[in-house]
Amino acid sequence: MLQGKTCIVVGGAKGTGSHLVEQYAKKGYTVAFMDIDKESSCSLKDKVETEYGGNIFFFHGDANSEEDIELFAGAIIGQYKKIDCLYYRTDIAESANLIAELLYGYLKRDGMIMSYS
Repeated sequence: MLQGKTCIVVGGAKGTGSHLVEQYAKKGYTVAFMDIDKESSCSLKDKVETEYGGNIFFFHGDANSEEDIELFAGAIIGQYKKIDCLYYRTDIAESANLIAELLYGYLKRDGMIMSYS
């Protein structure tokens, strides 16, 4: 397990996003994800915690809302010292720029920001 590693996924309840959440949790990362689909997100959080014992933070919010992005970023900053990776869906690129700006100072030097579809 990778102690102290943190992965952020914007839009992580279904599809590729949920796969990222699971894969990083399986590797031992702490994972924080945001999604508007509360039911799917809560199911994913429960599944990951049960299967991998991972530390998962779910934030219910709309990735297309500047206010929700700012609240999510604030919650992340309040909980984690450094971020190893940030993933966002390609269809929310404008919002992703905002969260990347807000979290930039918390991204580790060798950290990465990636999009997915």
